[in-house]
Amino acid sequence: MFTLNPLLIGLLIGLGVIILGVLIFVLIKIFSKKRVKSLPIASKSEYFEALGGEDNYIDSSREGSRIIVHLKDYSKINKEKIKEAGVTGFIEKSDKLTLVVKDNAEEVYEKIFNA
Repeated sequence: MFTLNPLLIGLLIGLGVIILGVLIFVLIKIFSKKRVKSLPIASKSEYFEALGGEDNYIDSSREGSRIIVHLKDYSKINKEKIKEAGVTGFIEKSDKLTLVVKDNAEEVYEKIFNA
């Protein structure tokens, strides 16, 4: 009669648990990805209108998915128009406005400030 060594049985069970864990991890990653559709990019004039006009603009820079804008008068910002223009969020501080654009920040920045 054929018998398996207890050490071999333990190794096979351990290997099976590791393979099952990796498989579950991969499946969770595949099915939990949020399918976020990119928002449409508004025109340059729509962005400047939302920011209080071109005469309100001082300068800007881009850092990853964020566009940092310095304005003369932050009270002229139209938050609803900013959202309609495709900005997913924004952070308003005393000396700058940070626009969060997620997927296509570089494309939005180029369209607004380098067109």
